[in-house]
Amino acid sequence: MKYAQKKVILSLLFLLFGFNLPVFAAAKADGASVSTLSAQNALNTPLGVRSYGMGMAQTGNANDLSALYYNPAGLATINYVEYGLSYHGASNDVAGHSLLMAIPLPYGSLGLTGVFNRAQDNEYVEKGVNTLPDRNKYSYIAALSYGAPVWARKINAGINIKWFGANFQDSPTGAVYPQQQKGLFIDLGLLGTFDPSHYSDSLRWLPRMSGGFSARNLHPLMKFDNEVGSGDNREEYNVGVSMQFPYKVMFNVDAVNAMNVPTRMRYGFEYWLAHFLAIRGGFTQAMGADNFKSIHWGVGFGETVQGSKLSFEYAAAKEYPDGVGVNFEKPSVTYHRFAFHHSFETIDIENGRPTPVRFTERYSHRYRFARELAPREIIADTVTTLTPDQASYDAAIAAAEQNAQKPEIAPEGDAPQTPVKPLKPGQKPTPPKPFTVGKYIVAVFPVSLEVVAGRTKNYSIKEKLRGNFLIEVGKGGAGRLINANKLVAAPKQNPGELESAYLKRIQQALGADLIVFSKLFVDGNRGELKLFTLYYKKGDTGLSAQSEVIGSDADEMDFIRKATGRFEKEHKALLEELK
Repeated sequence: MKYAQKKVILSLLFLLFGFNLPVFAAAKADGASVSTLSAQNALNTPLGVRSYGMGMAQTGNANDLSALYYNPAGLATINYVEYGLSYHGASNDVAGHSLLMAIPLPYGSLGLTGVFNRAQDNEYVEKGVNTLPDRNKYSYIAALSYGAPVWARKINAGINIKWFGANFQDSPTGAVYPQQQKGLFIDLGLLGTFDPSHYSDSLRWLPRMSGGFSARNLHPLMKFDNEVGSGDNREEYNVGVSMQFPYKVMFNVDAVNAMNVPTRMRYGFEYWLAHFLAIRGGFTQAMGADNFKSIHWGVGFGETVQGSKLSFEYAAAKEYPDGVGVNFEKPSVTYHRFAFHHSFETIDIENGRPTPVRFTERYSHRYRFARELAPREIIADTVTTLTPDQASYDAAIAAAEQNAQKPEIAPEGDAPQTPVKPLKPGQKPTPPKPFTVGKYIVAVFPVSLEVVAGRTKNYSIKEKLRGNFLIEVGKGGAGRLINANKLVAAPKQNPGELESAYLKRIQQALGADLIVFSKLFVDGNRGELKLFTLYYKKGDTGLSAQSEVIGSDADEMDFIRKATGRFEKEHKALLEELK
């Protein structure tokens, strides 16, 4: 293909996709890109592709890497290592490239930002000569951020320290703009959240609310050479609110305030078509004479791959410098952004063992297992992770009974149990009373625990749950517990083995009439608990029953009580069917 043909095709592709990178254009004057590369604009060019597609309205819900720009307090909500690489187009043919990264610490999270902006290396042809006077002009931003909870699950705070530098020395003699810029800038942020489900299960249908405030580009003058002056900086004071129906739709509104610039309103939404695909939109409006300033749209998709998440983001905005008004044909420019994100989502749980987080909010629906998690995964987890220590009935019962100054948990409708006396230092718990010897053998596997986000407040909750289940089996009279050592010898699932065949093989190996598998999912960030319990009765061709109980770690005792009551109901009904 001839060179001229290649250039024509390339031009058509740029025009088709709206990249606004002209190949045949008049040469631009020296310094055309300086206004875009300078501190006043570069420091206020939003970072993040997902947020850009949502109309840049993120101050009240900065729950991803865009927190490094909009509100550093949002870093406190990121509990795994994540980085993102992105490209963004800007005015005057400037292209920006950024690296954003979040690193969780024992308390709070650390953020790193690196941005490099420069005029794109396009071909501007004038009288047969390629000219691009600004091709070597550039600016950059390097930042260190920290966000941490001030009041767990309610208020977070954050700080962002940025260093800005720009070099415009590649210019002819007598240029009227500064040759260099540098300066230190600080962002501060607060983020508050209110989740009705933390206060009552009946309020889970209500949206989760959050609000934020950020003060951006605070500029302590350090008297550096070529330091950015106060007149060349634009401080911003932003407030935002967000309303989110978890895992489905989100609405955000921001107000952006700066000196000598009209207050701008930003509006955005995000809608999840599926757990791996989201669409976004938004617009910005300047208060006063101007109407809409820009219209935004975007899409994101990704999925969990072996414990990590890979996602790709695209967003664009069509800007109307003079406002939209009634004439959509006014001069406008479309800017595009692309990003790749990779997160290493492992959380340390018991004994420091790193466990992959497979179910979180973005690009792996945090509670998608409510629809998609195969029962065989719950069964396999409870069997393959089993150790002799975990099979101990005494440990599980002791954990259930060790609740000082509170009565033993009983299902609704039962008579109150005798209060458990507080244990003295060094005193061992009283051995449980002998169980009633029933006709049917019941095998209750240890509760498998998975932390889907954050950290769990109480690792022993799984033992308390199992201990109560064991107590209920003994109290019922119809069932008797299997020897704990037999559980350790439970067979593993073979590759490709059907769930029904695997259940039957476990039942035959244990010689049990009823087998119970449970898995507890904990979201430490939001304090949510969710217990799935599966039941298999001898002779059935598949699972005999399954149940789920949802609660909050703010009222752990109520959650255990509800789970125990549900187990009592289900296992008694199944044992009755054996009679």
